[in-house]
Amino acid sequence: MTKRVSKYQATGFLPLGEPPARKVATAAAVTIVKGDALHWSAGTVTNGTVALAATFAGIAAADCASGGSCEYYPADADVQYSVPVAANTVLVATTHIGTNCDLSACNNIAVNDDPTEGYAFQIDDIDINAEAIAINTYGYAIGHFRVIGTQTGNS
Repeated sequence: MTKRVSKYQATGFLPLGEPPARKVATAAAVTIVKGDALHWSAGTVTNGTVALAATFAGIAAADCASGGSCEYYPADADVQYSVPVAANTVLVATTHIGTNCDLSACNNIAVNDDPTEGYAFQIDDIDINAEAIAINTYGYAIGHFRVIGTQTGNS
């Protein structure tokens, strides 16, 4: 069941409902912000990757300093997230619901980029009401992560 957005964040993935239990990993030499999409890189998590792939780890559950302990929600197909759409196009229900999207940056999605392998963010619903558009011109996608193509797994 799709949940409606009750809070609009400027950037990042905001879990709707109860996310999976947090895990902890060492951050790479980058500053990570709550809501960033994280990927595995040389045994650490980083927000420097801007494409969903087999290395996708999950979503940062809290801010994290470079090289510190990073709490994150592991990738889970059952949890819905709200996320701002990057400067591609305003969301349209008849066009975008059901589509798979890739990251545009670590904290938003590109609706014009359909990944073919690893993970994708599948749009379940959209929020383009006046309040949403006032904060993010292109609206908010509500959806979940799913494995597509050949998935080799992550650490």
